[in-house]
Amino acid sequence: MNWPRIILDGLTMAAVFNAVALLGFLVVPQAYSTMFPKDIKEAAAPYVEKKDVRIMKWILHPLYILLVLFWGISARMAGMTGFWPLFWAGYVEMTLVSVTDFIILDCILPPRITHMIKGAEGCRGWERKEWLKTLAIPEHGLMWTLVMCPLAGLFVAGIGLLTGLLC
Repeated sequence: MNWPRIILDGLTMAAVFNAVALLGFLVVPQAYSTMFPKDIKEAAAPYVEKKDVRIMKWILHPLYILLVLFWGISARMAGMTGFWPLFWAGYVEMTLVSVTDFIILDCILPPRITHMIKGAEGCRGWERKEWLKTLAIPEHGLMWTLVMCPLAGLFVAGIGLLTGLLC
């Protein structure tokens, strides 16, 4: 395994992911409320337009696909071969994205954006303890660790193995 490459790829894509997610939030902030804690989601629901949610999905879904494609091809180009090295490369890289997402988008950002979500300005869900308890810790401690990171690892391994067969 090429650890410097894995760490650099992970941090690079973490920067790209967080920048794109933040820019998407600035374009359609109300749509992102659908991914916030329940209190905020319910308070903001009357102001959320389906068109904005579609735009948000068109921003985020291709981003995930491009991340995984980049990691798979990059790992293969770095000379990594075999299922497990490629799997763990993808897992670690997605973990780096998760950690930076947690720090930037879940710890630093929420207090600064409370005014941007119509209907949820004074909502209890914006309080740091409530935000961490209902969204950030379950999302990054469980869902990303047990679902998203292993899926990224599987996709990276698959892409790496396929590119090995094709080249």
